[in-house]
Amino acid sequence: METIYENNYGATLLLEDAPNPNCKIQLVVDSIGIFMSERDIAHLLNIVAGTGQPCNCLDCGGNPCNKIWCSNPSIDICLKVEGEKLDLLEDLLKGTQFILNMDATLAKYRVKPNQRDS
Repeated sequence: METIYENNYGATLLLEDAPNPNCKIQLVVDSIGIFMSERDIAHLLNIVAGTGQPCNCLDCGGNPCNKIWCSNPSIDICLKVEGEKLDLLEDLLKGTQFILNMDATLAKYRVKPNQRDS
């Protein structure tokens, strides 16, 4: 296991010998670990980033929603997260994506040798 990213709320770990080869990331929040793929992380981030919007369900009554629902083929996830912890969860997911995509981003913008001389 290798730590990808961590903050005061949780951590993400890269698993070399994951039980499911498609889900090599483990999101650990409090004492719960959830196996996820990079696609699952992106999907969860979209949900987390949108949770500040008012919800019109009977439970929320037009107030900002503090429940995060996310499904993948293996598991349904329901988290109740409020305030600062919601910001930390968003940071955890964004930080994970940044680290996972850093090499590709650097390669994309790397200046090739002698490119400026021509």
